[in-house]
Amino acid sequence: MTSTDRIEITKSRLLNDLKKIGVAKGDHLAVTLSFKSIGQVIGGPDAFIDTLLEAVGSEGTIMMNTYTKVFGVAVIPSDFIYDKATTLPYTGLLPTIIIKRKDAIRSLHPACSVAAIGKMAKYLTEGHDETSNPFLPYEKLAKIGGKYLAIGIGDRLVGIRHEAQRRAGLHVVPLYSGVKFKSLDGKIKTFIGIASPCTKKLPELVPKLEKKGIVKRGKIGLARSVIGPADKIIDAMTSILRENPTLNLCNDVFCHKCRELERRMNLYERIAKPKVFQRNIAIRTMLSWVNRLIIWRLQFYDWRKKRLW
Repeated sequence: MTSTDRIEITKSRLLNDLKKIGVAKGDHLAVTLSFKSIGQVIGGPDAFIDTLLEAVGSEGTIMMNTYTKVFGVAVIPSDFIYDKATTLPYTGLLPTIIIKRKDAIRSLHPACSVAAIGKMAKYLTEGHDETSNPFLPYEKLAKIGGKYLAIGIGDRLVGIRHEAQRRAGLHVVPLYSGVKFKSLDGKIKTFIGIASPCTKKLPELVPKLEKKGIVKRGKIGLARSVIGPADKIIDAMTSILRENPTLNLCNDVFCHKCRELERRMNLYERIAKPKVFQRNIAIRTMLSWVNRLIIWRLQFYDWRKKRLW
Protein backbone atom coordinates (compact mmCIF):
# COMPACT_ATOMS: atom_id res chain seq x y z
CA MET A 1 0.00 0.00 0.00
CA THR A 2 1.38 3.40 -0.99
CA SER A 3 1.10 6.57 1.06
CA THR A 4 -1.52 7.95 -1.35
CA ASP A 5 -3.72 4.89 -0.86
CA ARG A 6 -4.05 5.80 2.83
CA ILE A 7 -5.21 9.37 2.22
CA GLU A 8 -9.01 9.56 2.35
CA ILE A 9 -10.62 11.92 -0.16
CA THR A 10 -13.97 13.29 0.92
CA LYS A 11 -16.89 14.31 -1.27
CA SER A 12 -16.60 17.92 -0.13
CA ARG A 13 -12.94 18.00 -1.11
CA LEU A 14 -13.73 16.55 -4.54
CA LEU A 15 -16.52 19.06 -5.14
CA ASN A 16 -14.22 21.89 -4.15
CA ASP A 17 -11.45 20.58 -6.42
CA LEU A 18 -13.83 20.20 -9.35
CA LYS A 19 -15.15 23.72 -8.86
CA LYS A 20 -11.64 25.12 -8.51
CA ILE A 21 -10.42 23.53 -11.74
CA GLY A 22 -13.42 24.89 -13.63
CA VAL A 23 -16.30 22.40 -13.50
CA ALA A 24 -19.61 24.22 -13.10
CA LYS A 25 -23.33 23.51 -12.93
CA GLY A 26 -24.73 22.79 -16.37
CA ASP A 27 -21.43 21.55 -17.79
CA HIS A 28 -21.37 18.68 -20.26
CA LEU A 29 -18.18 16.96 -19.20
CA ALA A 30 -16.13 14.19 -20.79
CA VAL A 31 -14.00 12.55 -18.09
CA THR A 32 -10.99 10.29 -18.63
CA LEU A 33 -9.10 9.21 -15.57
CA SER A 34 -6.98 6.94 -13.46
CA PHE A 35 -9.25 6.47 -10.48
CA LYS A 36 -6.54 5.22 -8.14
CA SER A 37 -4.50 8.38 -8.73
CA ILE A 38 -7.15 10.44 -6.91
CA GLY A 39 -6.54 8.72 -3.60
CA GLN A 40 -8.86 6.71 -1.38
CA VAL A 41 -12.22 8.15 -2.37
CA ILE A 42 -14.72 7.66 0.44
CA GLY A 43 -17.59 5.60 -0.96
CA GLY A 44 -15.55 4.27 -3.89
CA PRO A 45 -16.19 4.58 -7.64
CA ASP A 46 -19.97 5.01 -7.44
CA ALA A 47 -19.55 7.83 -4.93
CA PHE A 48 -17.12 9.55 -7.30
CA ILE A 49 -19.58 9.27 -10.20
CA ASP A 50 -22.27 10.73 -7.93
CA THR A 51 -19.91 13.57 -7.06
CA LEU A 52 -19.29 14.32 -10.74
CA LEU A 53 -23.04 14.37 -11.34
CA GLU A 54 -23.57 16.71 -8.41
CA ALA A 55 -20.84 19.00 -9.71
CA VAL A 56 -22.51 19.39 -13.13
CA GLY A 57 -26.05 19.39 -11.72
CA SER A 58 -29.33 18.29 -13.24
CA GLU A 59 -28.75 20.42 -16.36
CA GLY A 60 -25.32 18.88 -16.96
CA THR A 61 -23.92 15.62 -18.33
CA ILE A 62 -20.92 13.37 -17.75
CA MET A 63 -19.45 11.09 -20.39
CA MET A 64 -16.73 8.41 -20.27
CA ASN A 65 -14.97 6.27 -22.87
CA THR A 66 -16.08 2.64 -22.71
CA TYR A 67 -13.79 1.38 -25.47
CA THR A 68 -13.52 -2.38 -26.06
CA LYS A 69 -11.21 -4.84 -27.78
CA VAL A 70 -10.68 -5.00 -31.52
CA PHE A 71 -8.49 -7.34 -33.52
CA GLY A 72 -6.42 -7.38 -36.68
CA VAL A 73 -8.68 -8.12 -39.62
CA ALA A 74 -6.94 -11.45 -40.22
CA VAL A 75 -7.49 -12.62 -36.66
CA ILE A 76 -10.99 -11.46 -35.74
CA PRO A 77 -12.23 -14.23 -33.42
CA SER A 78 -15.63 -15.79 -33.94
CA ASP A 79 -16.10 -16.47 -30.21
CA PHE A 80 -15.77 -12.82 -29.07
CA ILE A 81 -19.00 -10.93 -29.77
CA TYR A 82 -19.28 -7.31 -28.68
CA ASP A 83 -22.58 -6.61 -26.93
CA LYS A 84 -23.06 -3.11 -25.55
CA ALA A 85 -25.17 -4.49 -22.72
CA THR A 86 -22.55 -6.92 -21.40
CA THR A 87 -19.09 -6.33 -22.90
CA LEU A 88 -16.83 -4.62 -20.38
CA PRO A 89 -14.53 -1.76 -21.42
CA TYR A 90 -10.76 -1.78 -21.10
CA THR A 91 -10.67 1.93 -20.22
CA GLY A 92 -10.62 1.54 -16.46
CA LEU A 93 -12.65 0.95 -13.32
CA LEU A 94 -15.08 3.86 -13.56
CA PRO A 95 -16.14 3.17 -17.16
CA THR A 96 -16.80 -0.42 -16.06
CA ILE A 97 -18.96 0.88 -13.21
CA ILE A 98 -20.79 3.54 -15.18
CA ILE A 99 -22.18 1.19 -17.84
CA LYS A 100 -23.91 -0.80 -15.08
CA ARG A 101 -25.83 2.20 -13.79
CA LYS A 102 -29.48 2.34 -14.77
CA ASP A 103 -29.29 6.04 -15.62
CA ALA A 104 -26.42 5.56 -18.08
CA ILE A 105 -26.77 5.40 -21.87
CA ARG A 106 -24.06 3.57 -23.78
CA SER A 107 -23.53 4.21 -27.48
CA LEU A 108 -23.62 1.39 -30.02
CA HIS A 109 -20.15 1.69 -31.57
CA PRO A 110 -18.50 -1.78 -31.45
CA ALA A 111 -15.03 -0.42 -30.62
CA CYS A 112 -15.18 3.20 -29.42
CA SER A 113 -18.40 3.34 -27.39
CA VAL A 114 -19.01 5.94 -24.71
CA ALA A 115 -21.40 6.00 -21.77
CA ALA A 116 -23.14 9.15 -20.61
CA ILE A 117 -25.46 10.24 -17.81
CA GLY A 118 -27.40 13.48 -17.69
CA LYS A 119 -29.36 15.96 -19.75
CA MET A 120 -27.45 15.50 -23.03
CA ALA A 121 -26.66 11.79 -22.64
CA LYS A 122 -29.02 10.74 -25.42
CA TYR A 123 -27.72 13.42 -27.79
CA LEU A 124 -24.07 12.49 -27.18
CA THR A 125 -24.62 8.76 -27.71
CA GLU A 126 -27.28 8.51 -30.42
CA GLY A 127 -26.08 7.76 -33.93
CA HIS A 128 -22.74 6.55 -32.63
CA ASP A 129 -22.63 3.13 -34.25
CA GLU A 130 -20.54 1.04 -36.66
CA THR A 131 -21.35 3.39 -39.55
CA SER A 132 -20.39 6.67 -37.85
CA ASN A 133 -17.23 8.60 -37.11
CA PRO A 134 -15.71 6.57 -34.23
CA PHE A 135 -15.20 9.79 -32.26
CA LEU A 136 -18.62 11.29 -32.96
CA PRO A 137 -19.40 11.90 -29.24
CA TYR A 138 -16.43 14.30 -29.04
CA GLU A 139 -17.60 16.04 -32.20
CA LYS A 140 -21.00 16.47 -30.57
CA LEU A 141 -19.51 17.49 -27.23
CA ALA A 142 -17.66 20.29 -29.00
CA LYS A 143 -20.86 21.48 -30.68
CA ILE A 144 -22.67 21.92 -27.36
CA GLY A 145 -19.81 23.72 -25.63
CA GLY A 146 -18.77 20.76 -23.52
CA LYS A 147 -15.58 20.37 -21.53
CA TYR A 148 -12.91 17.69 -21.37
CA LEU A 149 -11.33 16.68 -18.04
CA ALA A 150 -8.34 14.33 -17.76
CA ILE A 151 -7.62 13.16 -14.20
CA GLY A 152 -4.35 11.50 -13.23
CA ILE A 153 -3.27 10.48 -16.74
CA GLY A 154 -0.74 13.21 -17.39
CA ASP A 155 -1.08 15.00 -20.71
CA ARG A 156 -2.65 12.03 -22.50
CA LEU A 157 -5.88 13.56 -23.71
CA VAL A 158 -7.40 10.15 -24.35
CA GLY A 159 -10.18 9.93 -26.91
CA ILE A 160 -10.45 13.57 -27.88
CA ARG A 161 -6.97 13.54 -29.42
CA HIS A 162 -8.11 10.96 -31.99
CA GLU A 163 -10.79 13.34 -33.25
CA ALA A 164 -8.06 15.94 -33.78
CA GLN A 165 -5.92 13.42 -35.68
CA ARG A 166 -8.91 12.51 -37.85
CA ARG A 167 -9.67 16.14 -38.68
CA ALA A 168 -6.01 16.80 -39.41
CA GLY A 169 -6.08 14.08 -42.08
CA LEU A 170 -3.64 11.70 -40.39
CA HIS A 171 -5.68 8.52 -40.89
CA VAL A 172 -3.70 7.56 -44.00
CA VAL A 173 -2.09 4.26 -43.05
CA PRO A 174 -4.38 1.42 -44.23
CA LEU A 175 -4.21 -0.52 -40.99
CA TYR A 176 -7.62 -1.94 -40.19
CA SER A 177 -9.03 -3.74 -37.19
CA GLY A 178 -12.41 -5.18 -36.38
CA VAL A 179 -14.66 -7.21 -34.16
CA LYS A 180 -17.87 -9.17 -34.37
CA PHE A 181 -20.79 -7.47 -32.67
CA LYS A 182 -24.42 -7.96 -31.83
CA SER A 183 -26.65 -5.42 -33.58
CA LEU A 184 -29.88 -4.01 -32.20
CA ASP A 185 -31.91 -6.56 -34.16
CA GLY A 186 -29.91 -9.39 -32.56
CA LYS A 187 -27.89 -10.26 -35.65
CA ILE A 188 -24.15 -10.96 -35.47
CA LYS A 189 -22.23 -8.66 -37.80
CA THR A 190 -18.58 -7.71 -38.38
CA PHE A 191 -17.26 -4.20 -37.83
CA ILE A 192 -14.11 -3.08 -39.67
CA GLY A 193 -12.49 0.29 -38.99
CA ILE A 194 -9.21 2.03 -39.68
CA ALA A 195 -6.79 2.21 -36.76
CA SER A 196 -5.88 5.61 -35.33
CA PRO A 197 -2.33 6.95 -35.71
CA CYS A 198 0.26 6.64 -32.97
CA THR A 199 -0.29 8.93 -29.96
CA LYS A 200 3.06 8.72 -28.17
CA LYS A 201 4.09 12.29 -29.04
CA LEU A 202 0.72 13.98 -28.58
CA PRO A 203 1.23 14.79 -24.86
CA GLU A 204 3.88 17.25 -26.05
CA LEU A 205 1.12 19.33 -27.63
CA VAL A 206 -0.63 19.98 -24.33
CA PRO A 207 1.89 22.61 -23.07
CA LYS A 208 1.20 24.43 -26.34
CA LEU A 209 -2.51 24.39 -25.51
CA GLU A 210 -1.74 25.59 -22.00
CA LYS A 211 0.35 28.45 -23.35
CA LYS A 212 -2.57 29.49 -25.55
CA GLY A 213 -4.82 29.48 -22.47
CA ILE A 214 -6.96 26.65 -23.83
CA VAL A 215 -6.35 24.15 -21.04
CA LYS A 216 -5.95 24.67 -17.32
CA ARG A 217 -4.16 22.51 -14.78
CA GLY A 218 -5.25 21.60 -11.27
CA LYS A 219 -5.74 18.68 -8.92
CA ILE A 220 -8.69 16.42 -8.27
CA GLY A 221 -7.92 14.80 -4.95
CA LEU A 222 -4.25 13.87 -5.29
CA ALA A 223 -4.37 13.57 -9.08
CA ARG A 224 -2.84 16.16 -11.37
CA SER A 225 -5.52 17.05 -13.87
CA VAL A 226 -6.14 19.01 -17.07
CA ILE A 227 -9.37 20.63 -18.24
CA GLY A 228 -10.45 22.66 -21.22
CA PRO A 229 -13.31 23.35 -23.65
CA ALA A 230 -13.71 20.44 -26.05
CA ASP A 231 -14.14 22.59 -29.15
CA LYS A 232 -11.01 24.64 -28.53
CA ILE A 233 -8.93 21.56 -27.66
CA ILE A 234 -9.98 19.79 -30.86
CA ASP A 235 -9.61 22.89 -33.04
CA ALA A 236 -6.17 23.77 -31.65
CA MET A 237 -4.76 20.23 -31.85
CA THR A 238 -6.18 19.84 -35.35
CA SER A 239 -4.61 23.12 -36.47
CA ILE A 240 -1.22 22.23 -34.98
CA LEU A 241 -1.17 18.76 -36.56
CA ARG A 242 -2.50 19.95 -39.89
CA GLU A 243 0.15 22.66 -40.07
CA ASN A 244 2.94 20.33 -38.95
CA PRO A 245 2.09 16.59 -39.13
CA THR A 246 5.64 15.72 -38.06
CA LEU A 247 4.64 16.59 -34.48
CA ASN A 248 2.67 13.33 -34.47
CA LEU A 249 5.74 11.23 -35.28
CA CYS A 250 7.27 9.21 -32.45
CA ASN A 251 10.98 8.32 -32.33
CA ASP A 252 10.58 4.55 -32.30
CA VAL A 253 12.18 3.16 -35.45
CA PHE A 254 9.94 0.09 -35.17
CA CYS A 255 6.64 2.02 -34.93
CA HIS A 256 5.08 1.04 -38.24
CA LYS A 257 2.28 3.57 -37.77
CA CYS A 258 4.64 6.54 -37.61
CA ARG A 259 7.14 5.26 -40.13
CA GLU A 260 4.36 4.63 -42.64
CA LEU A 261 2.72 7.97 -41.86
CA GLU A 262 5.90 9.88 -42.65
CA ARG A 263 6.45 7.83 -45.83
CA ARG A 264 2.90 8.12 -47.15
CA MET A 265 2.73 11.86 -46.42
CA ASN A 266 6.36 12.37 -47.53
CA LEU A 267 7.26 14.26 -44.37
CA TYR A 268 11.01 13.59 -44.35
CA GLU A 269 12.07 17.09 -45.43
CA ARG A 270 9.78 18.69 -42.85
CA ILE A 271 11.12 16.88 -39.77
CA ALA A 272 12.97 19.43 -37.64
CA LYS A 273 15.51 17.03 -36.14
CA PRO A 274 15.40 13.82 -38.18
CA LYS A 275 16.80 10.61 -36.76
CA VAL A 276 19.26 8.46 -38.69
CA PHE A 277 16.47 6.20 -39.93
CA GLN A 278 14.65 9.26 -41.29
CA ARG A 279 17.70 10.73 -43.01
CA ASN A 280 19.09 7.59 -44.61
CA ILE A 281 17.30 6.63 -47.83
CA ALA A 282 18.48 3.01 -47.69
CA ILE A 283 17.13 2.56 -44.16
CA ARG A 284 13.87 4.27 -45.13
CA THR A 285 13.46 1.91 -48.06
CA MET A 286 14.14 -1.14 -45.91
CA LEU A 287 11.67 0.05 -43.27
CA SER A 288 8.99 0.70 -45.87
CA TRP A 289 9.18 -2.91 -47.06
CA VAL A 290 9.23 -4.28 -43.53
CA ASN A 291 6.25 -2.17 -42.52
CA ARG A 292 4.30 -3.09 -45.62
CA LEU A 293 4.85 -6.72 -44.73
CA ILE A 294 3.70 -6.09 -41.14
CA ILE A 295 0.55 -4.35 -42.35
CA TRP A 296 -0.11 -7.08 -44.94
CA ARG A 297 0.26 -9.75 -42.27
CA LEU A 298 -2.08 -7.94 -39.88
CA GLN A 299 -4.64 -7.46 -42.62
CA PHE A 300 -4.58 -10.71 -44.52
CA TYR A 301 -2.65 -13.51 -42.87
CA ASP A 302 -3.44 -15.50 -39.76
CA TRP A 303 -0.14 -16.95 -38.54
CA ARG A 304 -1.92 -19.14 -36.02
CA LYS A 305 -3.94 -20.93 -38.70
CA LYS A 306 -1.38 -20.29 -41.44
CA ARG A 307 -3.86 -19.12 -44.00
CA LEU A 308 -4.84 -16.10 -46.04
CA TRP A 309 -8.17 -14.46 -45.37
